[in-house]
Amino acid sequence: MTHNTTTRSLKGISTPIAAIVVAAACIAWVVVALIHPTSLTDDDTPTWMFVHIAQLVFAPVVALGILTLLKGIEGRAVTLARGAAVLWAAWFSAYDAVAGIATGILSGGDARAAGEYLFEHGLVTGLGWVAPGMWLLVVISAGLALRASRAPTVTYAALFVSALVFTHAGPPAAVGFAALAVALWTGLTMGDHSDPSRSR
Repeated sequence: MTHNTTTRSLKGISTPIAAIVVAAACIAWVVVALIHPTSLTDDDTPTWMFVHIAQLVFAPVVALGILTLLKGIEGRAVTLARGAAVLWAAWFSAYDAVAGIATGILSGGDARAAGEYLFEHGLVTGLGWVAPGMWLLVVISAGLALRASRAPTVTYAALFVSALVFTHAGPPAAVGFAALAVALWTGLTMGDHSDPSRSR
């Protein structure tokens, strides 16, 4: 048995588990994106809290999925994608904790005015654009790296569509997360694109 055959056999055991986990997280995020409240009222507070706690769980899973998808590929684009994925998860989680969970807690009690002030503060809204920008960088650089490494067309095409995730909530984001599920599933279960000689 050759080294390449052995590697593929081992990947055949481990990658389906990773593919199931990350694809399931993306599909769950489709639902979360669709129920994400557009306002923070007393009636919306329970859903608001559920959504933002769920996102706090999903973000690192998605980032790990991207890193796993790019495993074995080398080059400037993939290095940029890896760094952007880590920064996206870190920034998104920090922002989600403040603009989502903290404002939800404050708005659900006597400190509602403080919650509204925090949510609408210019610094908070400004910092909210960093994670979407990071995500677009992840999608573009990872997509180009996968295309150069001859990954399945459906994988990098779906990854490009997942740029819609930058909208964060609503039907466009849901489409983006569904596309991301396709990209991660097909990328982790179809073919072997880990030969560094095929990257750029």
